[in-house]
Amino acid sequence: MTDSAAHHHDPAPVDELYQEHTDDVGGERLRAVMRRVASPVTVVTAAAKGRARGATIGSFTSVSLDPPLVSFNVQKPSAFHAVLREAETFAVHLLGEAQADLATHFAIPDVENEAQFATVPHTRNGDGLPILSGTFGVLHCEPWAVHDAGDHSLFLGRVLRVDGGEAAGPLLYYARSYRAVGDEV
Repeated sequence: MTDSAAHHHDPAPVDELYQEHTDDVGGERLRAVMRRVASPVTVVTAAAKGRARGATIGSFTSVSLDPPLVSFNVQKPSAFHAVLREAETFAVHLLGEAQADLATHFAIPDVENEAQFATVPHTRNGDGLPILSGTFGVLHCEPWAVHDAGDHSLFLGRVLRVDGGEAAGPLLYYARSYRAVGDEV
């Protein structure tokens, strides 16, 4: 066996939905291929009209540096979507690799407004916005724009302030589970 052959690795198996080639792309086919893309995991919190909500978001990304903009998608209709549409500010919490429990907690959609925060360490700002404790960063934002995006809305927020937090590697979502960053390649 040659030296180059000894270092050859077979590619990881892919599911049948990913291997098929077709021009008919439906939601399940898209979901199957997107499971192979690692996504950052954040929790976004918002408050409006005496209601506070949080949701786990896997579509978070930076959009612009000037002005400083971030974006994420929220399923509609949902209780979180309704509160976020009315909120004057919101907070994006960057989760560390040891915070999968927070991501799981805020991924449950049917929990009543205040019950979401009953067991989660947090503080409230003057507007009642919940700020989760112990994350590795919080982006304090104001709404910049909302765009219709099929069964979701695309929210853009202007970052007003960045708070650093606990030093940690980021929490990722990949292949239906929470993960940490692996070795550098």
